[in-house]
Amino acid sequence: MSDADSPIYHGGYAALMRFLERRQRPFQNAADLVPPIDTDLTTLWTTQVPKTTLKYSDTPRYDVRRKYLELQMEFEGQPEIFRLLALLIAMSRRNDPPPDAMPLFFRMWREDGQKLAAALSVRWLISSATTFADCGETSDQRALGMGLSTLFDLIKLHDSERRSTGKPGHEKMKFVRHLRRPPLGLGMPPYSIEKGDVDKVMLARLWQLAERDETIQPLAVRMLRMLMEDRSTIFGRMQAYKVPE
Repeated sequence: MSDADSPIYHGGYAALMRFLERRQRPFQNAADLVPPIDTDLTTLWTTQVPKTTLKYSDTPRYDVRRKYLELQMEFEGQPEIFRLLALLIAMSRRNDPPPDAMPLFFRMWREDGQKLAAALSVRWLISSATTFADCGETSDQRALGMGLSTLFDLIKLHDSERRSTGKPGHEKMKFVRHLRRPPLGLGMPPYSIEKGDVDKVMLARLWQLAERDETIQPLAVRMLRMLMEDRSTIFGRMQAYKVPE
């Protein structure tokens, strides 16, 4: 059997598409939990998510209330605006979200983007970027959202594998001689760890996009500054290897 007959993901892209289609099944009764587009955001910041007395068994499997319950447990005691944002994000990942869901998501980022970007966990920053990628109002929002989402997901993949070696993220690896280094996958030429600039170009292009759209800008600036300040990612290690200019 050749490699072409044995893809790294069983079933190849046809199987991946079936997997994605299952995840995109619409929530039942989703519109019931979307407040009006002009809802008072200030009240959502001052109202805390209450403790729930319900269980998963109390809600139908595909009903939006099950997701609502999950988010209620996650954000208990925190501002209600976090739960609403997370719920809108969850709806954006399903087919046929309610008509008011995405306009409200964009309004929240236009009016309260700075506060949201400063307060959200990295998980929900990435999820917000993914929503901009999928549903952005402009091409810049969709491009930047996809760039940020992909960038952080790949950092998570790469650094999770590195973590299994037991080495902390900020610690440089011991190099072997160039002649002993194996080739990269896909036949790609290797990145020059000491002098390469692919990482610089990648980050600069994302920052450039962030400067062009005020709605996604707070989210993008927060995520890119987090990356710039954390030395424990692949980007931080690359700079530690560089030859001083």
